[in-house]
Amino acid sequence: MVPRKRVWRIAALAVALAAASHLPGALAQSDFAPVPPAAVPGGEQLMWGGRLPAPGEGYVPSAPRLSDQGYEALVDHSMAQQGAAPSPPPAPADDGWSLTEDLLGGGAQAAAPPPAMQSQPMAAPPPLAAPVSIDDLAAGQYEPALPQGDPWAGLKEAEPQPAPPPPPVAPAPAPQRAVAALEPAPVRPEATVPGRGALEDQTPTGYRAMPRAEAQCRATLRKMGVQFVDVAPIGKGRGCGIPHPVKITAIAEGVAMKPAATLNCASAVRISKWVEDEVKPAARWKMWKRPTAVLNASSYRCSRIAGSRTVSEHATGNALDVRGFQFSDGSLFDVEKKGFFSFRQKSFQSAVRESACRYFGTVLGPGYNHAHRDHLHLDAKNRRRVVCK
Repeated sequence: MVPRKRVWRIAALAVALAAASHLPGALAQSDFAPVPPAAVPGGEQLMWGGRLPAPGEGYVPSAPRLSDQGYEALVDHSMAQQGAAPSPPPAPADDGWSLTEDLLGGGAQAAAPPPAMQSQPMAAPPPLAAPVSIDDLAAGQYEPALPQGDPWAGLKEAEPQPAPPPPPVAPAPAPQRAVAALEPAPVRPEATVPGRGALEDQTPTGYRAMPRAEAQCRATLRKMGVQFVDVAPIGKGRGCGIPHPVKITAIAEGVAMKPAATLNCASAVRISKWVEDEVKPAARWKMWKRPTAVLNASSYRCSRIAGSRTVSEHATGNALDVRGFQFSDGSLFDVEKKGFFSFRQKSFQSAVRESACRYFGTVLGPGYNHAHRDHLHLDAKNRRRVVCK
């Protein structure tokens, strides 16, 4: 298949050949013939810019072209064609400038030459100074001409200006006389720190230096709604004592501690979380009641574990014995072995006991031994395996 562009090229070439073949016939029919130079009057003597001058004849510029002569030349030419006598054209001045205009293809009216080309008389140069000999300069005999007139004439002598006045001197202050006061000056009372209070449970916090961890722990207790006061450090030796003890009066929001328990701050935080997250929901769903108090059997005491020489966790304020709970209707719940038909009491006691194993390192209660038959022992000691019995 022939491409479309090639087809168009072939067609254009055919049209051009056809036109070229008909061109000689068209010229023959039009009687076209070139005019020889001899047929033109004076054609053999024509040259660029005018006719060829005769021997001994100077250069005569050709007449300017009609299109370059302006509106008046066009009017004269029109009148000549109509039979009227045209006005004679002005004769060009033979000053050399019209030759330059004619050679440069002008024919236009010759412009006036620039002022720089016109001949003007030159002014005489100023006279030169007398020559100076080098020998005179070396011998010091040459004296340059002095300027005419006094250059300082007309100037005034400088007049001295008066000195500025000195700045005014401030008078010295008059000495003050000491006069005895008629009344004694008031005595400002010194800032006194209030005392610690008559009772330790009324002592406000912030009276002694405290580690940052203890201060942050107390801030956590306040956010959880725990009511407490700082008590004096406990240190009795033999592994007993609490450096920064707290006395808890309310272990959670709306749940009191009866009686107040003395613990370290870390164990108080764990007990408060257990009461808030486990004891309150279990009492609501098992007993259909709201707890208002945790019954404290023992908190801090300097003692050993029964039947051993190991110091108890109570000796460091790290343990709490819970003997029961009090509810909003005034009823009491004792931690002990429940009867067969005490379904709700057994369910509540099992729930709080099992949940305590997720918060404390040791949980001991009824059924473990005779010493724990009536309370739950909760201590916050970190162990590898939780003791939950």
